Amino acid sequence: MSNPLIVGVDVHRKTNTVCLMDSQGQEPAPRFTVDNNTPGTETFIHHVAEQMATGDFDTIQVAAEATGWYWYHFLQTLDRDPVLNQWPVALYPFNPRLTAHFKKTYVDLSHSDLIDAFVAADRLRLGRDLPAPFHGETRYFALRLLTRYRYHLIHNLAREKSYCLAVLYLKASEYSRSDKKPFANIFGAASRAVLAEFASIEQIAAIPFQELVEFIDVKGKRRFPDPTDNARKLQSVARDSYPLPEALQPPIHLILTLTLQHITFLERQERRINTAIAQALDTIPHTLDTIPGFGPVFSAGIIAEIGGIERFDSDQAKVAKFAGFKWRTHQSADFQADETRLTRTGNRYLRYYFCEAANAVRMRDAEYAAFYQRKYAEVRTHQHKRAIVLTARKLVRLVVRLLTTNQPYQPRRC
Repeated sequence: MSNPLIVGVDVHRKTNTVCLMDSQGQEPAPRFTVDNNTPGTETFIHHVAEQMATGDFDTIQVAAEATGWYWYHFLQTLDRDPVLNQWPVALYPFNPRLTAHFKKTYVDLSHSDLIDAFVAADRLRLGRDLPAPFHGETRYFALRLLTRYRYHLIHNLAREKSYCLAVLYLKASEYSRSDKKPFANIFGAASRAVLAEFASIEQIAAIPFQELVEFIDVKGKRRFPDPTDNARKLQSVARDSYPLPEALQPPIHLILTLTLQHITFLERQERRINTAIAQALDTIPHTLDTIPGFGPVFSAGIIAEIGGIERFDSDQAKVAKFAGFKWRTHQSADFQADETRLTRTGNRYLRYYFCEAANAVRMRDAEYAAFYQRKYAEVRTHQHKRAIVLTARKLVRLVVRLLTTNQPYQPRRC
């Protein structure tokens, strides 16, 4: 039976506070603090190696709170250090919520770095529901940086478009109504040109009809099947929208113009990051791109967060739990709740890419389309969100299978 030296580390920008503990919860040495840099980590390694040499320990387990990126260099150094690797070493980056919830089991515990390090060590000693151990595989980590930045970029783009629509209502209140939209895509080239070049909705109403038709046709690169219809709808929007006071027209027009420029910049950044993701993915062999609807972005987002499938023993249930596709049941005596809620405590990046991929797959694969429609029809509220999450959970099984066997996707025979 192994006797591990358990180490809890409370990570900060400047310092790391350390608590050493044995399997019985006793501390073989006083808690101490080192700098969160190379010399400080070398001091930490010296203390741990000294305890391993003088104590009766045979393995090392380290838990560090994953605060921002302050934990990464620390665990990366420990993972590659030849002194520590004389013994079996397991490194665990703890989500701060894990230790925060565990700390509530104590009665009236104060808050300090020394106590937080103790709580991390004691939670590691408990041993249940631990995260996957850290391994410094740079190819997965490099890909993960790119895909997580894309996640950040896409959410910024969505927020900017939402803000733009709010300002657009002030300029032209009828412009974004679904039954009156002059353009199918409000953020298309022709629509952006109209919003940027006409300072007020009154200017659109005043322009001669044929000039407006030609303007829309040119800005739409002659791709509209009937630019006359677009111009007619646009003038209808101009007539029916609330008039904006003249004093507000210049600032509203300026804000809308700058917002549209920011959206254009973010879209350009998205294309650049997509190209970088595709190039980084070329070095990792996989067959996920054989699934209909999967491209390099979805494949990379899933592979980057899962890493090697052996981390999860090729178990689709473990991957689903890691992604947060788990529903809590509520039962007491003879009562069983009908409604079950998604835990949403897993890896939000992996869950996002699975859901986005599921939405693309169900549009191209008959089996997943039928499954989506069946789940969509089961409820009356939140049909799309619920059906997409359940379809993503079904997709987990396929992804794990392909990552395990490295075989191309073959549609199920009817």
